Order: sequence, then C-alpha cells, then structure tokens
Amino acid sequence: MKKLLVTLTPAESKRLIAKGLLATELIQEVLKNGYLCITMGTTSAYLVEEILGEYDKTRHIAGIVVPKGLAITDGTKRFKDAIFYKGEYIENTKVVDIMDKLGPADVIIKSANGLDENLVPIVLLASDTGGSLGSFLVAAAARNITIVMPVGLEKTIPVSYDDFVGEFGKDDWDYAIGTPVGAIAVHEGIPFTEMEALEALFAVDATPISAGGVNGAEGSVTFFIEGDDEDIAQAYSFLKDLKGEPPFPKVEHVK
Repeated sequence: MKKLLVTLTPAESKRLIAKGLLATELIQEVLKNGYLCITMGTTSAYLVEEILGEYDKTRHIAGIVVPKGLAITDGTKRFKDAIFYKGEYIENTKVVDIMDKLGPADVIIKSANGLDENLVPIVLLASDTGGSLGSFLVAAAARNITIVMPVGLEKTIPVSYDDFVGEFGKDDWDYAIGTPVGAIAVHEGIPFTEMEALEALFAVDATPISAGGVNGAEGSVTFFIEGDDEDIAQAYSFLKDLKGEPPFPKVEHVK
C-alpha cells in the first residue's frame, strides 16, 4: 500500500468531483440509456462542462454565496437545467418539464449547500416554493428516481441538521446580511464528495485530514489517500495535472 498527500482548492475539488461522477457506472449508464438531469449549482456546472466540453458555468447558478453573503442570480441570465437524453443535450428544458417521463432508470443531479456531521446533504431555500428542489423532490421520491448530490467537503458543517431544523424559515429572520433562506436536509439524496470521486476514478481510499488555507487556498481540504501502488501512482499523476484549476469564474449577474 502507498500513501498520497494532497491539498485541493474548492475549484480543484469541483473539477475532481465532476470527473469522478462522470466515471461512475451510474452516470455512464444513464447517459447511454436514460435521462440525466443536471440542475443548477456550481459543482454540477462542472459536470455539464465535462460532458459538453465547453459551457458557461456562471449561468448554471440560481443561489450563490459571495463575500457579501447569500444571494441569488438574475433569473433572466440563467440557463435552464442541463438535460441529457441518451447522451443528447436537450436545451431550454427544466426537470419539471419532463418529470412525467422520468423513472427509476434516470438520475437527477442537485448540488448541495452543505453536509452535516452525518454527511446528510443540505440545501438552502430562498424561494417560497423551494426552488428547483421543490419542483422535483417529492415526485422523485414517488417515482424512485435517483438523486445524486455533488458537494465538496469544504461545505461540511460540524452539527447535525436536527440541531437547527424548525428553527427558521426564509421569513423568520429579524436581521439578515444577505438573502434570507430556509434550509432542508435531503435524506433521499446520495452525497458525492472528493472521497467518492477518488474511489470511482482510482479505487483508492481518501480521508480528509485538515481544511482551510490562505493566498487562494481558502476553503481547501487536505487529504490522506491510500491504495495499491499502481492506483496511487495514477492518482498522483492525475492530481498533479488537476492542480492549478482556475477559480470559479466571477459571476457578474448577482442580484
């Protein structure tokens, strides 16, 4: 067994997660035979880019976190969800538009805003009706549609969702520096982090051992990775090439 140490910035993690997702049997199968629905979010935008080769990731965002706080983007400047049917890109379509066509063989991708201490995905809700998640979550559960939630470990919080569930909704705040939101845990969603991405790509085990940094490494996560000699060598080569992924492009259309 060999050991590998690496620190990944948020952008590098997003790229890794997208490549890892695309390497899974689940995503490869649904791209061949079913509907792959990639909803709004920064991490999911990288997956769309991996599939299409070129994509304006800044337009694949609804809610956003910027230095001033939580915010939303101008809806007139967003793309709709990225829908693929048997690998063909269907433009100008939302998941809700094709909900009646989806079933257990299809997959919905929804980025998460957080992971609680039990690695349960959490989504913040700025819309009165729950936004894109509200448009498909119940129907997806009824139809047994797989929901995969790509999310970097930088978004892990050291509490359980149960610690604050029911404590606030979007209209309950007395003060808010940023857009007021509610929050929901998506227990039906399958979290997909850097750990799952590295396992999918190289059959290695990755463990986060620290987080944070400066000089552009803010939000980074450092990993201890272990695996067979050949797998670690391949992971090392891949991660060396991954280093230097540019930060997410500046989003100009923030409300």
